[in-house]
Amino acid sequence: MKFSYRWLQDHIVEKLPPVEQVEDVLSRKSLEVEDIAGDTLEVKVLPHRQHDILSHRGLARELATLFGFTNKTSKAPEIPADTSVRVPEVVIEDSKRCFRYLAVRVDNVTVAGSPTWLREKLESVEQRSINNVVDITNFIMNDMGQPMHAFDADKVVGKISVRIARAGETMTTLDDRALTLQGTETVIADDESVLALAGVKGGKKAIVDERTTSIIFESANFDPTITRKTSDLHNIRTDSSKRYEAGMTSEFAQEGILRAIELIRGVVPECRVSAIVDLYPRKEVHYKTGVSLAEVNSLLGSSYSTKDIEETLSSLHFVFEKIDPQEKIKTLVEKVVGVPYKSGASVLYDGGSAFDCSSLVAWLYKEAGIGVPRISVDQYVFVHRIEKDELRFGDIIFANTGEGNFYTESVDYLPLSKVPEGVDHVAMYLGNENVLHATKVAGDVVADSLDEFSKTRKIVGYGRVVNNLSEERFMVTVPFERLDIRIKEDLIEEVGRVMGYDTIRAVLPQLSPKGLPHKRLFYENKIKKVLLGKGFSEIYTYTFGDKGEVAIVKGLALDKEKLRTNLGDGVLGALQMNLRNAPLLGVSTVKVFEFGNVFTHDKEWRSFSLGIDDGKKKSNFVAEVDALLTVIKDELRGENVPFTALSTKPYVIEVDFDKYIESLPQPVSYENLVEGQIDLVYKSFSIYPFMLRDIAMWATEGITQEDILAIIRTEGGTLLVRANLFDVFTKEVEGVSKTSYAFNLVFLSHERTLSDDEINEVMARITKALSVKGLEVR
Repeated sequence: MKFSYRWLQDHIVEKLPPVEQVEDVLSRKSLEVEDIAGDTLEVKVLPHRQHDILSHRGLARELATLFGFTNKTSKAPEIPADTSVRVPEVVIEDSKRCFRYLAVRVDNVTVAGSPTWLREKLESVEQRSINNVVDITNFIMNDMGQPMHAFDADKVVGKISVRIARAGETMTTLDDRALTLQGTETVIADDESVLALAGVKGGKKAIVDERTTSIIFESANFDPTITRKTSDLHNIRTDSSKRYEAGMTSEFAQEGILRAIELIRGVVPECRVSAIVDLYPRKEVHYKTGVSLAEVNSLLGSSYSTKDIEETLSSLHFVFEKIDPQEKIKTLVEKVVGVPYKSGASVLYDGGSAFDCSSLVAWLYKEAGIGVPRISVDQYVFVHRIEKDELRFGDIIFANTGEGNFYTESVDYLPLSKVPEGVDHVAMYLGNENVLHATKVAGDVVADSLDEFSKTRKIVGYGRVVNNLSEERFMVTVPFERLDIRIKEDLIEEVGRVMGYDTIRAVLPQLSPKGLPHKRLFYENKIKKVLLGKGFSEIYTYTFGDKGEVAIVKGLALDKEKLRTNLGDGVLGALQMNLRNAPLLGVSTVKVFEFGNVFTHDKEWRSFSLGIDDGKKKSNFVAEVDALLTVIKDELRGENVPFTALSTKPYVIEVDFDKYIESLPQPVSYENLVEGQIDLVYKSFSIYPFMLRDIAMWATEGITQEDILAIIRTEGGTLLVRANLFDVFTKEVEGVSKTSYAFNLVFLSHERTLSDDEINEVMARITKALSVKGLEVR
């Protein structure tokens, strides 16, 4: 995004340092400045900060944090409505698509050119001035980050509806593109037709032009995923869609429309403004998270003080308090007993007024500044497992009620992590053999004895969230616009970058040789060593292909839309491709192997495959591979290697490597891990095709194979990259003993595709030179 240095200054009390210093600090601590042209900075705002920095106010807030400056605060006044102006009628049909929608009608408007200050603001970020109404909406988006839109009120028929598009509906965009809607988009419509693609592009039907006298300002917040899909579907990218699809707070929408009213009244003083329509189905609440000083220093490797953290959080405009988590939870426990039970209760929106069992636990910890997964089985995977006799206040007890609606693997936290016993209920341990839980049977939150709790439930396990629940934490109330701050690691990252990663002392890690080797890698490397010694080459094939059980949402290509279920298909393809290159490689038999992960709907596992072929129909490599597997078995000191033959010609086998090494012992040392320095020099390969020629000749006694090769290489020049002897025999010809030599010659250029004429000339030179030496070319 382009930012104006002078515009940024409008939001900061102190004088900004020179633009070059601004660029330096931003690039080191926050964002990449891609270009500076005069007073304009081109800043690359990464997705995780697009929620709050895609505006001059947002970047000014960041600069104030980094330089220790003060942001100017201004709030648009709420102006009394003119009751003579008709209030727009608005309906949101699906609140999951539109989180908030505000509209206001302004009558007695004169559409004309914008005042100088407004034109100059937009021109400073290379935006074209259109008219005073449209310029106001663009100014607000660039200034505070809230996308706005304006409709000609007299062209809107009936009420405004925020709804799902109907398949086959059509609209013409402001830039004259005719669109046919698919029925998945969110649209703004009146009683007759579509007015705009919500969050993406306005329509021409209600365009504001020089004849407009009444307008409707729109300020809203739309679902980011649907906005992105709509933008992709119709290949429309706008400044508005970029902001909506990144995710935004709905709290800016009201400020945006108040600012629009303030500006239109300043530009057109005689205008009259209606009451504001504000549809806000689910009002946002502040997110809370927390972190301890020890957690900050442990993750960053720093030695910051409590004061350092306090000053950093304050500079970030974060509201925080220091709390004792255990005491905080104890206080809340007394308040939640008797709160109604609600299945699927939201931690964020229902917390405090309704709970189910796992939302109760997650909410209590959240209020103490500790993040815990929402779902019971995820909590089971998340905690540190303990025994019953280790239970203390705040620990979690996991149970299975036997009702059949339990989870047997993690849902969100660590998918595929198995919990065979199944979990569908949790409680918090209060001490003295008492627990707190929200139960559907009682209909509310109750405190029970552990014995009573266990009578109707099977206890699956016990877990601890943090080792020291009394350790002081910074409990942070996250600003609405900071959608990137959700867990303690997010807070730690903010502390690290604001304090400066360059302030963290570099310390070498303390390495211990006592750790056990990684079992899988240990045995993989041993097998690789055997195979490489037997002339095999390791390959890496695509994880994605056209066969498989698991498909990805957006495939790389039509033949790469699914996750592979075996390695053998890739090995087979590699054999077929490299057989064509065998002359260039100087081999008669191609041998390859691969280690890699494969996937089904149920699991992911490590597999091992190898293949061998020489391109001849009658060749059989079964015995050779069996002998090779015996060598591997002996090297690993294990049992016979179980395999599946995926193809007999070429011969390709596959081994479930994870399953095979289960029976192998855990290695206790790396054995000959370091075997000395290997000097490798990279040699570039040619992207052009090679050409083959065969040549045979009779040689009399006294002329050796080496003599012939020397002649061939000299005359072949740099284009001859390989000369392979493939046949030799001796016999008497007319009473003279002669030896026949036959060579396969490989020609290749690193600069161009070779032609037949070019190679024919080389072959003619070789033939002539051989003849001069007394060789009879056949």
